[in-house]
Amino acid sequence: MKNTLILVSALIISLNAIGQKKEPNNCLNNIHLEPSFIAFTTHKNSELGNWYKNTFGLKIVKEFAFPDGSTTGVLMKKGEFVVEIFFRNDALKKSELKPGSNSEQWSGFMKFGFYTDANLVTLKACLKRKNINAGRIFKDDNLGVDLLQVIDPEGNILEIISRHKK
Repeated sequence: MKNTLILVSALIISLNAIGQKKEPNNCLNNIHLEPSFIAFTTHKNSELGNWYKNTFGLKIVKEFAFPDGSTTGVLMKKGEFVVEIFFRNDALKKSELKPGSNSEQWSGFMKFGFYTDANLVTLKACLKRKNINAGRIFKDDNLGVDLLQVIDPEGNILEIISRHKK
């Protein structure tokens, strides 16, 4: 009788777990991302698309290929926060531009920032637990914002921005 009761209890717990909707394990699930559009070019075997999809909880809305076969891509979004990734067959790695140089020397944008309603201290701790390169939080009193620096797997720098509370 005791074993039957334990088995019935375990079955009820299992059935309840099946009925529950699993939320993705994502630090940005409940954070509002203000409208932004970011586009990246990377090599054809890059995992950058999956990193952005999983890190920001994005949904794929379009996959595409150039007619000449040189590039494929993916367009993803969460609300009006949009990320587009171009996977090029002939993409150069940053290190190939000039061996020994660092990204701060290269032409082009240094980083991309976007606004959120996030508590950056909490967000940083969550991202670090997931082995995401979340660095310093800079308090910019001139702009009235705090900026959390995040570096994606290919070295692109993102600033997640939160306005100071008034």
